[in-house]
Amino acid sequence: MRGAWHVHTNRSDGRGELAEVARAAREAGLQFLVVADHNVLAPETPAWVDGVLVIPATEISAPYGHLVALGVPRALTKDERQRDALGAVRALGGEAVLAHPFHPGRPFTRWMRDDWRGLEVVSADSFWGITRRDNAWWRAGQALVLLPWDPGRAMLAFFSEPARELARFDAAAARRRVALLCASDAHGWPSYRAAFEAFSMHVPATPTGEAARDAREVGRALLDGRSACVLDAVAPASGIRLSLSQSRDHIELEARSPGSGRVSWQLFRDGAPVGTMAATPEGAGFACGGPCPPGAWRVEGRRDGEPWVFTNPLWIE
Repeated sequence: MRGAWHVHTNRSDGRGELAEVARAAREAGLQFLVVADHNVLAPETPAWVDGVLVIPATEISAPYGHLVALGVPRALTKDERQRDALGAVRALGGEAVLAHPFHPGRPFTRWMRDDWRGLEVVSADSFWGITRRDNAWWRAGQALVLLPWDPGRAMLAFFSEPARELARFDAAAARRRVALLCASDAHGWPSYRAAFEAFSMHVPATPTGEAARDAREVGRALLDGRSACVLDAVAPASGIRLSLSQSRDHIELEARSPGSGRVSWQLFRDGAPVGTMAATPEGAGFACGGPCPPGAWRVEGRRDGEPWVFTNPLWIE
């Protein structure tokens, strides 16, 4: 299933009602949305809307940055947000993801805390913040030119290489299991569909039509390392899976993508580059030259030199 993580509606500062947002997601080919309006939980329960699975979450405004909480039964109170938002999410049985942690205006600052489950490595909101900070309005001009013809590409005009986000993620992943996420952070500007066509999260889940069950499965896949981020406007991809061979001496990547293009797959272990994976009929592979050593192994894919795919780590113990 393909979907968008971190979406806003008019229940906070988004432009559209939920039905409108779900329709845009369906038109963009998405199958799920994680809706995270500011400091509210709306809707309160999962639901299928216009053929799209809507998963409730909430974006929490804490003194030390923003969090997306998944799996909580309610929104946090103002007192909980101000005192200890991470602790409150955990106490409610949810999982916290660091939202746009290096946003120029709203960075995360409590890096001594380890009680978060995931980190938004790619964030459309961070890209916009960087554009404003750097007065890089040429990006907006480029986006306006592309918007009528390729809305997804127009959104990627704001893309910046997430070097700091990846470095912080890799440092955490070397110690414990954390999830890499790409955040649409869609508010409806210039349109929801444009945001949804730019990039998405891919999870190995098969919908049953039972909203609560499907939401649990998608949520688990997003946070347990089975998901991948694809910049779909660069090129579509599917079936992405990173695994260790039975002989434990090869890292194997399954990935399907139609069309031509120069594709490269860079392999990292605990954040350090290991090498370029060799093409295989199924995707790509890497020979470790013996048993692959312990660590958090992940892959970045590029197509014609452009960032394209970010996998979650494969942890070898």
